Amino acid sequence: MADKNKVEKTQKKPRKNWFKETFSELKKVSWPKFSTVVKQTGAVLLLVAVFLVVLFGFDMLLSFLYKKLFGVGATAMFTAFKAFNPFTWWLL
Repeated sequence: MADKNKVEKTQKKPRKNWFKETFSELKKVSWPKFSTVVKQTGAVLLLVAVFLVVLFGFDMLLSFLYKKLFGVGATAMFTAFKAFNPFTWWLL
């Protein structure tokens, strides 16, 4: 038991050097320019907006088809289903 504690203590690094090592590693990182960050952020936001429109379109299409097939809106179905089963509150 004593040998195990000795091994664990020798494997641990002192915490006082942790901040110094962290900042020295951060100095080695090649950071992108601000203009690059702005362009890439704009590309990500544009892609998110495109996917938002596509998913909204699919949702509306499927909702329309569901209403045409079953003659009832999905919200009414889940509300009625919730009334019978108290464990499905998360469906709303």
